[in-house]
Amino acid sequence: MKVLNKILSSVLAFMVAAMVVVCCWQVITRFVLGNPSKYTEEILRFALIWLTMLGAPYAYGAKQHLAIDLLVKGFEPAGQHRTQIFVEFVVLALSAAVFVAGGIAVTMNAHGQISAAMKLPMECYYACIPIGGALMILYSLNNLYHLFRDKNKEVA
Repeated sequence: MKVLNKILSSVLAFMVAAMVVVCCWQVITRFVLGNPSKYTEEILRFALIWLTMLGAPYAYGAKQHLAIDLLVKGFEPAGQHRTQIFVEFVVLALSAAVFVAGGIAVTMNAHGQISAAMKLPMECYYACIPIGGALMILYSLNNLYHLFRDKNKEVA
């Protein structure tokens, strides 16, 4: 998972840097040159979508995602552990059903559509949904592995 984290963090950092450059270019072309670029708005829109769909699994894997654990902290340690396992299975099921299966359906449904400014197939933009879902599944399986391994260590 360390290699995946490194690759994902590098891709995300590159995307943020590219978005800053593109946004600055948009401001320059619009207000300085008086002739706004027709590509920058679409690039920024879809880069933000990809950033979100790749950033959510990265944050989840790094355990930096938003979590409301006030109720869970009231449980005894065994209850907290069972709740964590339950949550991982819910995330796994939702990622598989909504992101991967639903994302593939949406991506296939976009077949034949072309983006307005850049004239790229819309499948390129929608592909981030199943990819993000697959990453969520990988991170969830990794979390489950560690949860079960830690539980087995306690028993032994």
